[in-house]
Amino acid sequence: MRISARDMPRSHEGILRISRRKDRILCATVSFLHAAVGFGHSLRTFLLHGSQGGEVMIARQSVLAAVLICAAFTPSALSAQLAPTSPYAHVLDLYRAGQDQAARRALAELPSAEIEWSQRILLKAFDSTVGDESSRAAASMRVAALIHTERAIAAHDRDNFPEWRYQLRMARTYVEKLASRDRSTPFPRTLCLMTLAYLQGRYALRAAKEFGDWAHDSVGDSPELFLAMGVTQEMGWTAQHEEGVDSPFKGDLKDAERAYRNALSAEPDLVEARLRLGRVLALHGDTEGAVRVLAEIGEGSEAAYRYLARMFEGDLCERRGDAAEAEHRYLAATALLPRAQSAYMALAHVRHSTGARAAAAADVRATTLDTSVPDTGDPWVGYAHGLSWRANGYLADLREMIRQ
Repeated sequence: MRISARDMPRSHEGILRISRRKDRILCATVSFLHAAVGFGHSLRTFLLHGSQGGEVMIARQSVLAAVLICAAFTPSALSAQLAPTSPYAHVLDLYRAGQDQAARRALAELPSAEIEWSQRILLKAFDSTVGDESSRAAASMRVAALIHTERAIAAHDRDNFPEWRYQLRMARTYVEKLASRDRSTPFPRTLCLMTLAYLQGRYALRAAKEFGDWAHDSVGDSPELFLAMGVTQEMGWTAQHEEGVDSPFKGDLKDAERAYRNALSAEPDLVEARLRLGRVLALHGDTEGAVRVLAEIGEGSEAAYRYLARMFEGDLCERRGDAAEAEHRYLAATALLPRAQSAYMALAHVRHSTGARAAAAADVRATTLDTSVPDTGDPWVGYAHGLSWRANGYLADLREMIRQ
């Protein structure tokens, strides 16, 4: 017969709970024996003498025995809280204090039975109505969700997919529980966005699609979640049709367009959704719609968004054979970010196609003049990697939330 963790907890927390239960049962048993002896004496007195006092004594002894038995076998409401001395609580304390590596090492040493037992305790405490037990459990659950997500990401980087799925399942259980009470709280949504940003940065698009669908159903809609879901679809389609990568996830431009429009409907000032909508319309062949949307990204927007908008307009012009206008758009992009390389490469391409080879060569040389600028400093590189550029910002926000 297989003994489960529920039947035989191996953790220090579980042992303490069993010890406390045994102590209570022993005390109650001794008290019950005293009560039983008293009850028997009172019954004998009543039968021999018919004393009314005997009736009262029997009733009192019976009630006392019943109360003691109930107390022995009824768990205390406070026993639902995770003990501060438990190994899992120690992991959470380390992580909350900023000792990330020590926390991750300590978590890696815990058996799954210990982790799952501790999770059940926290989930039970979250539903408690006793004092501040629920709020304290929620605070611990936020820490736990974040550290399990970080461990899941580390496992994914090592291609350890069983560990990735296990750690992600633990994190998702906490997130679902937290969101079940209030979907407007920022922690569950931000954790989902960070995970999606990571997956997109690793081009794990099928996993990103599945996780995005789960987040939509379990945590609720938000403009940034719609944006992230659209990015996953766009990246999948681009990899298949623009880059020639045979991926198990193909992506769908119509789904991407729908997600971006939903994001803009909820938050009209979300410029990245507008930029990506223009790009998707262009890829889908809606040239007029793309030009109209991209033209809305003007002076009030960040330079990186304007840079990409001008780049996409230049690409549209090239596709319809207007090389002169394409050159004009690419030049506008170089003026916005003179140290970015992609606009110079696009400009060299269009000039070379029109026979201006000397100018094209000069454009290529311009990309090598400033070696201090990394490739990742070009907005086009960030765009191609989805929302991965946002991941560190999401993580910083989450760390701040768990320390409040």
